[in-house]
Amino acid sequence: MSEQPSTAPSSEHTPGELLASVAALRRRTRVARNAYWLPLLLFGLLTAAAAPLYVESVESPALRTTQDNPALTGLGGDFLERSAALGWYWLVALLGGYLLSLWWYRWYGARVGVQTPTRAYVIAGIAGTLIGIVLPIALRFLLLNTATVISNGTSWATTPLLGISSRGMLPHLVIAVGLLVLARLERSRGLAAVAVCYTAALVFVNIYFQTTDFEPGDLSRFSFMLAALLPAPILLVGGTIALVATNRKPS
Repeated sequence: MSEQPSTAPSSEHTPGELLASVAALRRRTRVARNAYWLPLLLFGLLTAAAAPLYVESVESPALRTTQDNPALTGLGGDFLERSAALGWYWLVALLGGYLLSLWWYRWYGARVGVQTPTRAYVIAGIAGTLIGIVLPIALRFLLLNTATVISNGTSWATTPLLGISSRGMLPHLVIAVGLLVLARLERSRGLAAVAVCYTAALVFVNIYFQTTDFEPGDLSRFSFMLAALLPAPILLVGGTIALVATNRKPS
């Protein structure tokens, strides 16, 4: 008689051992399908590439021609000199980044045989981008064109969100929401940690701008660029660590 393979079920296995084996298999499956390093590096690089559009000219802001509701102001930030160009950049970058992530997960899933369901992640990203376009309009209406009791009652939310939008950081919030959704789909603590740290950095930057009483001339040409880029290294470092860990996984 031939010997039974060691991996085959045996009557000697207890229910506890079988459950432990199933749990270990599930953990290996989750590790095998983790591919979030690419979205992290992709959005980190897209954020870095936007840096020149956040730099202001040497001309004093008081001497510039005012821009009333520039195109895609929700994504470009109406405080910024190049808000229109920045808005178009982020529209293409966000939609393209989420669609590229979708393709990547499908290709990677076919390669390793286990695929992460990313539909909710892509929907969150595209919906967040579209909401970002119209959100400032709705926020300004609530703040300026409604009854005092309504505007005062909603100012705790409208004022910070308008600040985020006006500084051109709403696309970063869209990225953060997408990463949090992806971390839930991946069931990855590592990705969740990166997403939480990235979101915390966004909150910190915006609280700083919101609570600091800036006077004319306090902001330099690079103030908005630094505000937008400060959270980006979190994505780049997190993506690099995830890529190295993926390459070290046993085949």
